[in-house]
Amino acid sequence: MTAEPLLSRVREDACPGVLRLTEAADGFLARVRLPGGFLTSQGFSSLASAATELGDGRLELTSRGNVQLRGLASDAGAELGERLASAGLWPSVTHERVRNIVASPLAGLDSPTSLEPLVRALDEALCASPRMAQLSGRFLFAVDDGRGDVAGLGADFVLRPYDTTNVAIAFAEAFLDECEARGVQAWRVADLRPVGGTPASDPPPVGPFERFDGGTGAVLAVPLGRLNVDQLTWLTARASRTDNSAPENCPYETREQVRVTPWRSIVLPHADAADLADARALGFGVDAETPWANVSACAGRPGCAKSHADVQADARAALTRWPGRVVHWSGCERRCGRPARTEIDVVATPNGYQETNA
Repeated sequence: MTAEPLLSRVREDACPGVLRLTEAADGFLARVRLPGGFLTSQGFSSLASAATELGDGRLELTSRGNVQLRGLASDAGAELGERLASAGLWPSVTHERVRNIVASPLAGLDSPTSLEPLVRALDEALCASPRMAQLSGRFLFAVDDGRGDVAGLGADFVLRPYDTTNVAIAFAEAFLDECEARGVQAWRVADLRPVGGTPASDPPPVGPFERFDGGTGAVLAVPLGRLNVDQLTWLTARASRTDNSAPENCPYETREQVRVTPWRSIVLPHADAADLADARALGFGVDAETPWANVSACAGRPGCAKSHADVQADARAALTRWPGRVVHWSGCERRCGRPARTEIDVVATPNGYQETNA
């Protein structure tokens, strides 16, 4: 890292967390980090109950495989923290916003290479290092099993299965050292030096997939990345169902686990035809042809005061307008939550929508 700084941040990173809630037009927002996107049945149940009892009843999936709760009271952070801590989702008060780790969602399911031990080790190493708390809430680690899916998400550091967590921590230390040496406040590596363009990652195909052990799993597309009460209820019950047919040497440790992907979809490690039928009835995209796999939108009105339109409603109304294209709807020029692989930008302005090819 020897190039001149491209950018010195002059304001503190304001990324939301559990205790640091962000005020929005529809209440306060909390972001819960899910390293690797892994969720046990207990964790999912805790999030679902918090969303319905403390928030607006919905759970948002983010482009980093995390989740957000909206419509919270300004003082909800303490109770939310207690709930999440008891479910193992909030291991550190000081480090909770820097636990940004994405991982190949199908690793250990359609292939024998499980990334869960490496993700857990990296998470523990981050939380164990006092200095890592200095990272911004935007600094991103990716753990890729070799297929290149999360490696193209613009991560600051990419780990492979053969890497050690010491390498990742050393890299983050070097980043902080460079910031101090230059006397700048940087959120990400790209703030210090140019980063070469990386091809945008493709998500795992929506629909059933064959596990390497001969069973089946499924990837479900979540409409606009928002889980409603009925979907949360079903997923909570579904996540807690043990699959007794899984072999004893199954490499993933939690058989009831679901996974949240950076493409706002849900992976069910074990699924059958009845599961897909239930998911379809609840509004999930369950096959490769679903338009929900390619359409995303920011919060829009009424949740965001900066938005010029209700982009969630408008995106639903125009769902099939660009078949096969990756479309993102933005309520303003900030383009929050825009996937790197976007092909068509639809941006709301005070005078209506502007459509451009990305």
